[in-house]
Amino acid sequence: MRRFVTAVLGAVALAAPAGAQRQTAILESAVDALGSMRDTASLQANGWTVIGFRTGIRDLTPFQGQHWMQFQRFVAGTDEIRRPTFLMYLPRGDSLLPVGVAYTRRIASTNPLPDRLGFEKVEWHSHVFCRNLPGEGSALADGPDDCAARGGASAPNQIAMVHAWTVPNPDGPWAHDNPALPYIATGLKPPQHHATKEDRLVGIALGETYGAKLPTAHRIEVEARRAGTADKLAAPRAALRSLATRMAGAERGGDAGKLAALRNSMLAAWEDMAAAYRAVARSPEISARFDVEVRQSTGEVKHKHM
Repeated sequence: MRRFVTAVLGAVALAAPAGAQRQTAILESAVDALGSMRDTASLQANGWTVIGFRTGIRDLTPFQGQHWMQFQRFVAGTDEIRRPTFLMYLPRGDSLLPVGVAYTRRIASTNPLPDRLGFEKVEWHSHVFCRNLPGEGSALADGPDDCAARGGASAPNQIAMVHAWTVPNPDGPWAHDNPALPYIATGLKPPQHHATKEDRLVGIALGETYGAKLPTAHRIEVEARRAGTADKLAAPRAALRSLATRMAGAERGGDAGKLAALRNSMLAAWEDMAAAYRAVARSPEISARFDVEVRQSTGEVKHKHM
């Protein structure tokens, strides 16, 4: 795992040697925290639990992978470097590839987010539980202002979180998202130094092929199963899986022209997938929220939460 730290640090511009040393120390602590745990059994045996969406669906999103939480640390809300609250993994078959850790603090919903981890300036994001949202019920919001704008009532506290990525991330080691993850999961070469909007859309589409969905997409599918309409998601998802397999083959074969054409087909197939999600969403508000999350994930809209 330590070889990934070197790769991560090589992917970003460092302001000064002291900054490089601080980054290296934090990321090496993250690698140490991940240890040798590479499967569900070892994580559970060491007190870690995978978080989930409503109705028991396990957390798995395209650009953040899967979060495993240690409850006592979550309650304490510490950001002690050697004791992260979450370990982050990318499922690959029967094993889990460690990709990073996350630190948290519980603060009042009206307080500003922290901006440092240790002595390093980093990007924190917020989880605010928002209740009584018209057409949505309860959900995570982008801070109390977003919750109020959507007509809901925010909880008194928010969870401030920061990621430390231990695999290369074109957005940097502290970024909210890691758009390389879906490419790694599907055996494709990830974006290196900058992930474009197109790279991110392809990444969201690739996520669908192994169960990594945007949070609202997870919700839409669960509710569609209850309503008996989830079958409408099957055909567009099957098309994405076929294209992902063909893309990996074209890349292995060194056929750049074919790969580019398949990427374009993947983007078109994603539009079909997105249309299917909108069609089975149980309310206009949930459909609209899905579109917001797509724009957030492509970098079109700034976001502060998962």
